[in-house]
Amino acid sequence: MDWVYRGFETSLLGLALCLGLAACLTLGADRPPSGTLAITLPMLTVTAPVP
Repeated sequence: MDWVYRGFETSLLGLALCLGLAACLTLGADRPPSGTLAITLPMLTVTAPVP
């Protein structure tokens, strides 16, 4: 049963590593223009034009 917990913990650590790497790679991404509405959460960004 210990291998189940180890596998789960390892997969979560791998996911956290991948998400952190993706966040670091997108730091230099272009910002949306000032005429748009942007909602940013820790791991999700939604951008839409202002009506």
